[in-house]
Amino acid sequence: MKDNSTDNKYTETDDEIKCTDNPEEQDSSAQIPGCGGEDGEAERTALELEEYKKKSEDYYDKLLRLQADFDNYRKRTAREKEEIYSQISGEIITQFLGVLDNMERALNAVSTENDPDCEPVRQGIRMVMQQLSEILSKYEVSEIAALGEKFDPNRHHAVMQAEGTGAEEGTVVEVLQKGYVQKNRVLRPSMVKVAK
Repeated sequence: MKDNSTDNKYTETDDEIKCTDNPEEQDSSAQIPGCGGEDGEAERTALELEEYKKKSEDYYDKLLRLQADFDNYRKRTAREKEEIYSQISGEIITQFLGVLDNMERALNAVSTENDPDCEPVRQGIRMVMQQLSEILSKYEVSEIAALGEKFDPNRHHAVMQAEGTGAEEGTVVEVLQKGYVQKNRVLRPSMVKVAK
């Protein structure tokens, strides 16, 4: 039995296209690729292959974009997490700076000149201050250099001006309260007196 599907030819009539077995009814100008014959099958396969190739490229392109979006998301969330951590740790450390200031004031207030028995107290205060300093350095907190430096409004907070100090104008001549930075972020500016 002969398979008619490969010998069928499409012809166009009025509003419809029909496939015919009769070679006499075939109109070569109205043949549709892929209807019968090996050439039509190969052409249809080539078209399908091209279509799948385009879809494959499209999916690959989407995959690359998705990967790039995910990498950007991962980097952004890591950066945001680091910023939040830095901000929170900075707020906590700032509270400890007041404790360090008070320990320094206590050390200066306890004099060994009038009472030699105060030396153990001074030694204890120094040990606590040393321990606090080690904790701060662990979190990359360092003191802002101020004395003798040129006034920097980003790192120094001028509360007084001094005349007749012999220092160049705009130079810090006294530090009233130490300032601190964590990495490059100012936790607390130095409170200073500046030469006028």
